[in-house]
Amino acid sequence: MEELIDGGALNGKEKITEILNRRHKERELHIQAAKLERQKDAESTEALQYFELSFDEKVKLIRNTLEGVGVSDQKAKVFADCQNEIYDLQRYLSSSTFFLNEYRIKVCQNTINELSKLLDTLRNELLPKKKFGFKSKKIVKMISEKDAKDTEDTNQQAEKTGSSVETHIKWTFSERTGELIELQPALVNDQTITASKLKNCLVRIEGHPGSLQFAQLDNCVVVCGPTARSIFLDDCTGCKFVVACQQLRCHRSRDCDMYLNVTSRAIIEDCKGIRVARYNYQYDNIEEDFRQSGLDLSRNNWHTLDDFNWLSTDKPSPNWSLLEPQEQAIADWDSYLQRFQQQHSLTSVNH
Repeated sequence: MEELIDGGALNGKEKITEILNRRHKERELHIQAAKLERQKDAESTEALQYFELSFDEKVKLIRNTLEGVGVSDQKAKVFADCQNEIYDLQRYLSSSTFFLNEYRIKVCQNTINELSKLLDTLRNELLPKKKFGFKSKKIVKMISEKDAKDTEDTNQQAEKTGSSVETHIKWTFSERTGELIELQPALVNDQTITASKLKNCLVRIEGHPGSLQFAQLDNCVVVCGPTARSIFLDDCTGCKFVVACQQLRCHRSRDCDMYLNVTSRAIIEDCKGIRVARYNYQYDNIEEDFRQSGLDLSRNNWHTLDDFNWLSTDKPSPNWSLLEPQEQAIADWDSYLQRFQQQHSLTSVNH
């Protein structure tokens, strides 16, 4: 009997010891969890402070550059550099949204929008207005360096005599309907190509342009070789863009399909019905054009867009989606472009 009592007492002591040990371990785990939480809060605070300092510094630098652009001899370059800085700032904000609250995101976005508006205002005020050197379907020709020098000399002479000279614009075309516009590589490479107010047009660009700017395109198809720098799209409806570039930004566009190869994450703003697929355009010598463009083929963010109108981090934006093969993604562009040309009875315009 004594033995049983001693054994029972011993078992009771073991149970008490086990309970105490378990509570001790739970207390240690709680302390460790609290420590990790404090460390996480400290890191989050540090990240927020670093973001605010970096963001404000970048904004200050861009604003100072824009405010001093009036005394620069290379205004166009300054504006282009500032545009790229604003793109970088936007990407910095987009990549930091996971630790920023909604209010801070909106404040920063408003700041970026103000910088963009300031840049546009100053660019319109300080850069000479481009005049189209054609009416109706007159072709604007690319000018060589010698032609540019001759034009400059002629303009200087015109200022002295009081006469006027029509200026030429490098690859600018506008107000076209039902045309097949083909731009040849020799005159496209490293150039900025701009177009506006096109309807039912096919724009076919081979080579490696420097940048593209398209606005107010309606039911158009744009197929292009690799673009070395940026592509800007604005107010386009029902179009297809097959483009490769370093940066892409699309504003105020609806129901457009984009076949992309883009180094950084493409940006959309005030857009709806954007569908994306991988860039799949092919033509002779495209490999060499990619090499000449300098695009990093190891980085392709075709499937990830940043929507500036969608700040939620846990739900996908409803304004864009992937264009799956079963959703009639185009694989054979030669056949599609031929059908498009026949369907709209396009008039060929070669440059």
